[in-house]
Amino acid sequence: MWYESLWIKSFVGFFLGFLLSMSLFMNIGFIAPLSRDVFLFIAVIGGFTVWSALISWFYCVQSIKKPTLVCLVGLLITSMVNVYFYIQAGA
Repeated sequence: MWYESLWIKSFVGFFLGFLLSMSLFMNIGFIAPLSRDVFLFIAVIGGFTVWSALISWFYCVQSIKKPTLVCLVGLLITSMVNVYFYIQAGA
């Protein structure tokens, strides 16, 4: 089931890296009391850095099973934190 082709690594790394970095920096946006323009600057720089590191990790391993599971667990945790902050904000 875990194919080792470069296309699969690219596809999975691209989307999981994007979703995880976006979710992580949404958490930072809820936690840090920064002005909107400073936060957006930090989110763009930090999000791209996390995203590119995750894609590189997917390319460096032979099996994409471990990085996929780690990214999915991280995405689950950050998504639950986002939902908590969203509920606390009263939306």
